[in-house]
Amino acid sequence: MDITKIEQLIEKLSRNDKILFNRFYSVRVYESRSKVQKKVISVIKRRFGSIKKIEYQEIVCINNNLTGEGSLFNKLRSSRPMRKIKINMHEFEKKEGCFFCDIMNKTPEDIFGRIKGKYCMTASNLAKYDYFHGLIIFNEHNPFKIKKPWLKDYLEVAYKWFKKVENIDRFAKYHFLIWNHLWKAGASIVHGHMQITSSKIQYGKIKKFEEIVSYYKRKYKSNYFLDLFKIHKNLGLGRKVDRCNVLFYLTPIKEKEIFIFTKEKSFIILSNLIYKIIQNYIKVGVQSFNLALFKIKDYWIVRIVDRGRLENSHCDIGSMELYGNSVISTDPFVLASKFKL
Repeated sequence: MDITKIEQLIEKLSRNDKILFNRFYSVRVYESRSKVQKKVISVIKRRFGSIKKIEYQEIVCINNNLTGEGSLFNKLRSSRPMRKIKINMHEFEKKEGCFFCDIMNKTPEDIFGRIKGKYCMTASNLAKYDYFHGLIIFNEHNPFKIKKPWLKDYLEVAYKWFKKVENIDRFAKYHFLIWNHLWKAGASIVHGHMQITSSKIQYGKIKKFEEIVSYYKRKYKSNYFLDLFKIHKNLGLGRKVDRCNVLFYLTPIKEKEIFIFTKEKSFIILSNLIYKIIQNYIKVGVQSFNLALFKIKDYWIVRIVDRGRLENSHCDIGSMELYGNSVISTDPFVLASKFKL
């Protein structure tokens, strides 16, 4: 199965499942055509192997009718010429001049002090972007070294940090955790770390999402997340793992996005699943990713997305992603087939 056959797959759904799918999504599959001139045939053959791949291209457009998320799929996008830079993986072991390798002397602490875990410690962010803005700095410098107990410890420390904040200001209740893995994902420091914020005001995109979830419940007398999962499961893109729901997302913001939700009281339970996903990411060649963890209603949400190979010097996000639909080369059906959770 691949994304270009999604219309046939939808047709095979039961009547009620088809109604549910169409409530959430609009799908169009187009054939985009090009005229290849003789003088570029040799160039195209070297790059793409076949002229037909350029002359006839299938574009799949999927829009979420409720959230406004939308993606345009074309696997040929992954074969575009890209400028490469040299990456020496041994460089990630070098600690000289790293502020995060000397946390106590080179980072500030939060007003309530530091929280120390077995494998990490908190610091206050030097240049904050919210009311409370901290860091979880890993003991391990190399960002590619990730172990299951370490990841659980990072989330346990984040949980304690959020509780400390609530003890100081009960109105700072909107918690957000992010993990920008390396510079392609926006990290300014190589040393492994997460960022945590607590705000008095809910972030705009999350607030809008929560409003959509509430609207959905009022209008359809149903649960947005459970229906979203049902749609993905019906298509072979949804799995239940460790009391969590995993979706190989139909409208990814960028490559290989995975959407997770759970109704468990603590988000620490997600550590094992996040670890599994990262290990699968590594197996399919992911080197840089963004992860966000936040709460909507009674659900903890995790969204994680690939941000590209480190040697690719270009930025993977452009005007389309910012103002139109996201342009995607990775097929979620192919991705799901490669993941062992």
